[in-house]
Amino acid sequence: MERFGRHWLRDFINYLEVMGLWIHHGLRLPGVFIVAVLGVCEWAYCVLHQFLDNDVCAEIQINKHIRAHCLHNEHTKDSSSAPKKVAIVTGANGGLGYETAMAIGRAGYTTILACRDLKRGQNAVHQLEKATGLQDSFKLMELDLASFLSIERFATEFKQHHKQLHLLVCNAGMAFNHYDTTYDGLESQFGTNFVGHYMLIDRLLDTMKMSGSARITIASSIAACMVRNIDYSRVTDVWRFNRLINYSTSKLALLVYSHALARKLYGSGVTVNAFHPGLVITGLYRNISFLSLPGIHDLTSWMWLNQSAGAVTSVYLALSPELEGKTGGYYAREQPAAIHPDAMNVEVQDRLCKFTDILIATNTHAPNVLDSINAPNSLTE
Repeated sequence: MERFGRHWLRDFINYLEVMGLWIHHGLRLPGVFIVAVLGVCEWAYCVLHQFLDNDVCAEIQINKHIRAHCLHNEHTKDSSSAPKKVAIVTGANGGLGYETAMAIGRAGYTTILACRDLKRGQNAVHQLEKATGLQDSFKLMELDLASFLSIERFATEFKQHHKQLHLLVCNAGMAFNHYDTTYDGLESQFGTNFVGHYMLIDRLLDTMKMSGSARITIASSIAACMVRNIDYSRVTDVWRFNRLINYSTSKLALLVYSHALARKLYGSGVTVNAFHPGLVITGLYRNISFLSLPGIHDLTSWMWLNQSAGAVTSVYLALSPELEGKTGGYYAREQPAAIHPDAMNVEVQDRLCKFTDILIATNTHAPNVLDSINAPNSLTE
């Protein structure tokens, strides 16, 4: 009954979100419409999840994906002589990254926690070792996605110690921050959530291609659907900054890029899929002031998913044999989900990649960047 309820619920919520997105874009309704529809759908799933699903079921699902992965490996290679596979999880010192790293480590990977805060990262390593009983599976490396220098240093150090990379989980992110910039002058949410991961993937792709079968999973969000398109002036003009819109723009960029990358890597052995984890209680929302009000935490702990439930789709994309060879997908609740129409648009993908290459090359958000991307021939050069 629990399994039936779970599958019925996720199918129904997905149907409502697809219909809402179709109506929103088809009729070009105000943005508040899709924000309301998607917000209600996600909230309804979290609440009904308490009755038709539970925390134990989330643990069961994660364990199922770990077992399936291990059995698949046993049937496809000599596990007794093959070296351990290597994985990187960004932002793994807490939240969904921590839960995902735990599952990947239990599946037999050498799992690198790529963290900005080394103290919190070291504590996470100790907690993971204690929780799993594994003493040589979790490693810590410093990575600040808000710094190009840190990304370059991380990639160089990783390649000095590892010749292969089988799994890259792009999980780290920030949300709803007040206006700030990265070390390289980019708006912080777009620069950290998207550009940082874009550059990290670029620096590690050659190693992944030499690893045989490899996976990249990217944490996007249903918030991507809350903006009609990528408004580049939001990224380059401080006066147009909006915490929610800029966060949603960064998540749409990740979604669009995941499809661009899947297209680019098709046939290379490296697959790319993105996912929406759901409304999950993590530190990601610490900048939303009303969530710190008395009693709100207790309310959200009941109305939102906990970290284990939120990590199920991330673990599914990272480990499940069902995803072997599948690329260019977007998932929520372990199934294909409602997707922003721009994600499949090749012209939008190419424009985003060109814009991002310019940002990285110039290390600035000067006006000439926007002028360049808006030039009439910018897509054909």
